[in-house]
Amino acid sequence: MSVQIFRVVVVLLCLDFAGCARIVAKYDAFYSLTLNKFSEDTAKFLAAAEAGKQERLYTSKETVTFYAAGYNTFDRLSQRAALDRGMIRCSTNAQLKVLADNITNASRLPDDYLSFDCLEFQLFATRLLFDDLKSAHETGGALTRGEARAYGVPLQVAILGAIRTFDLTRP
Repeated sequence: MSVQIFRVVVVLLCLDFAGCARIVAKYDAFYSLTLNKFSEDTAKFLAAAEAGKQERLYTSKETVTFYAAGYNTFDRLSQRAALDRGMIRCSTNAQLKVLADNITNASRLPDDYLSFDCLEFQLFATRLLFDDLKSAHETGGALTRGEARAYGVPLQVAILGAIRTFDLTRP
């Protein structure tokens, strides 16, 4: 690391700890609690779909409820994250467009997505994988065991990554 980059990092960290500027939003237990609940709900939903229960059918009451609750969770967390955005943009924000362009029925990228901090990036990337699961489910009308795994594993990994990203700001 060059001396200049090191100095910039030190200054940013000092400002962050002094409260003058934040690299990421301050820790908020709401994110962890909500995402942990969402991870649990997703695991239960996918296990039921794999077992051939009602959750495998796209039009079942359980499935409609799962997707509605999931989007509600993403909307609430995204709005909250945007209000407390850190001052440093996530270096991988441009990848959100690439991901969204490769997912059918993907959520619309907000106009300010290039300004997302890393917490917002992780949350929106997880939303896009949720879109991917929903699209596959809708297209076939039912999830096979293999589809539930193929779409569910990356989604669960992303949810856990989002939890970890939010927990990094824990005091």
